Amino acid sequence: MTGTKATPNPETPAEVASAVLDAIEAQPDVFDMDHWAWLPEPTRLAPEEAPACGSQLCAAGWTAHVTGWTLVSLPEGEHTWVTTRDHDGNQCDRPAGLYAERDGEPRLICDVAAQALGLKRHETFWYADEPTALKRLREIAGR
Repeated sequence: MTGTKATPNPETPAEVASAVLDAIEAQPDVFDMDHWAWLPEPTRLAPEEAPACGSQLCAAGWTAHVTGWTLVSLPEGEHTWVTTRDHDGNQCDRPAGLYAERDGEPRLICDVAAQALGLKRHETFWYADEPTALKRLREIAGR
């Protein structure tokens, strides 16, 4: 995904948000808040790859992608178990057919994105519309 990151390895929430905004600006047709990550076929989208034509990533999907996570879309009906947190903050496992993976660790895309952007569960904007998500990313990036 050459040329879409604000910094080569964004680390702070502001750098991450800036990299996500740069990626969205470079491929605006891929940004869609209706899908964590919709890939045209079951596949793995590595961090260094640009999303294929027809792909859609929300703010959380873009965040996982630009921070070095591979996005995995399994064939319909298949899943793997990922560790997440429930609404009370307790660790739990749940099945997922779409997730982020790095160093052999599968995680929910929303969890990866919240951590990278320094957001608590109640501060996330994953279910907002595109203008609201862009506004929040700009606030985090300081733009």
